[in-house]
Amino acid sequence: GARELNLAGIPNNTWVSRHLLYTHGCGVVVAPASQVTDDGRPAYLELDIDRPQLYVGDRLGGYSVVSTDQREQPCPGTAGEGYEGGTGVRLSGLLRRVAFAVHFGEFNLFGSNLIRPDSEILFVRDINERINKVAPFLHLDSDPYPVVYDRQLVWVVDAFTTTNRYPYAQRASTDQLTRGSGLSHDFNYVRNSVKAVVDAYTGGVTLYVVDEADPIIAAWRSAFPNVFSANDEVPDSLRRHFRYPDDLFRVQTNMYGRYRFDNPEDFFNRDAAWSVAQGPSRRFEVSNRPGGIGVGPVGTIESLDVADANVVRFEPYYTLFHAPERPSDSDPVFSLLRPFVPFSADDSRKELRAFMTVSSDPDTYGQLTVYTVEGSLPPGPATVAAEVDSDPVIAPRVNLLAQQGSRVVFGDLQVVPVSQGLLYVRPLYVRPEDSAAQQVFLRHVVVSYNNRSVMADTLTDAVKLLFPAADLDLGQIVDDGTTPVTPEDPSAPDPVIPPDPATPDQSGTAAELLARADVLFAEAEASLPDFATYQLKLEQAKELVRRALQLLDEVGGLNG
Repeated sequence: GARELNLAGIPNNTWVSRHLLYTHGCGVVVAPASQVTDDGRPAYLELDIDRPQLYVGDRLGGYSVVSTDQREQPCPGTAGEGYEGGTGVRLSGLLRRVAFAVHFGEFNLFGSNLIRPDSEILFVRDINERINKVAPFLHLDSDPYPVVYDRQLVWVVDAFTTTNRYPYAQRASTDQLTRGSGLSHDFNYVRNSVKAVVDAYTGGVTLYVVDEADPIIAAWRSAFPNVFSANDEVPDSLRRHFRYPDDLFRVQTNMYGRYRFDNPEDFFNRDAAWSVAQGPSRRFEVSNRPGGIGVGPVGTIESLDVADANVVRFEPYYTLFHAPERPSDSDPVFSLLRPFVPFSADDSRKELRAFMTVSSDPDTYGQLTVYTVEGSLPPGPATVAAEVDSDPVIAPRVNLLAQQGSRVVFGDLQVVPVSQGLLYVRPLYVRPEDSAAQQVFLRHVVVSYNNRSVMADTLTDAVKLLFPAADLDLGQIVDDGTTPVTPEDPSAPDPVIPPDPATPDQSGTAAELLARADVLFAEAEASLPDFATYQLKLEQAKELVRRALQLLDEVGGLNG
């Protein structure tokens, strides 16, 4: 994430502060996707770059005047030198200062004695706006992302060529593209032909043609030969950071399910057609229903294809994907993933039918792979999420979190192939209700497998609940130095570890276990609204029921 300039948070909101003092953001931070601190915050790492000043950014408006008699606010750890990019417009004469004063409606650009003849004004600071000035015929992805390579910071934006005049082609389905997507228009042909790279310090724009087979970009290159750079000019250290565009993958998956046939009859009858899987909601609100959670999807649904029911679809997500057919010790591939369900006009089919991935690895970039589910179809993402919503153990715990002045938000529901099965993994975050608070904490992880869901503080603990025999530590908790460490006393006796209260005594016959479970169920109901006791007794009862069913299965197997 780039630490961009927050214009709304500038103290002492004067013209000098807004335009001469606070002129740029400062550097980037990264957070490992699989690690958090002891209290659930991201484990941030700061990257070392030569010029951490960010003079252009994502949706950064307004203007800055640099090389003035007002010293710019320096980035931490730098000497505080001013802008040396030389790409601004020099305010070297009276006419230029008057012109900019009239353009921005600001007298200080003409009358301030802090502006010198060598001062420069930077006034097109938004990434997409700069690219549009150079190549207005390109359509831009909605999600620019920062990249650090060779100790410099740049923004990368995926750019598309489109047309709605390709012969005998179907109009693209643009359902539920991200807000601000450049593909939100009518077209029947699209290529991600260009990777636009914008220097975060100077604002310099480089347009790399990465799909030289595209006839549309070939025509534009013929018209403007000096605007584009060839594919072989991309530095290898930069190419490793290119990722497959989310917007393009959404369009492809929207279309794939209805055109995946070899048999024309199947196509016209819509037999065996697929739809993108229904998406689970992210935000959970407190409900007055006992033991229940009210679910409210974020955002609205617009421009849905009439061929599919009007519901929110599964949003693709980036992941380090371990392909099921590859050895377990092989390196994962940075990919996008999106699942499918069987098509139904009323959207009643919610079983997982397949999922598609696309690679962002340089060696296999753009390779689409479809994994199909054979045999009995497992529940899809929406069904799994709904089962978690109504789970008698998980739902009260989530409700309790939401009643303490906090907002509960679920992250991406991730589909993880494991051997011949599938794990569904979903993080649960908590943020304060106060809109001014920016901190978000990872509180729990929900893992579902084979119609059973558990929630624990860490992924390791959740997997151990599902698979008690698993001996693993995923190492997702890291010490960021804020947690005090108490030195061990070598003379102290070994601590006494009490038995797990959620694992009751499981001795006895199946009938005895079921009778004890029935008592625990009654005690759990009587303990409400004490959710902690309710959860504990409910989990104990469920463990006894599972053990009783296991004993009955063993007896049935012997009799058979």
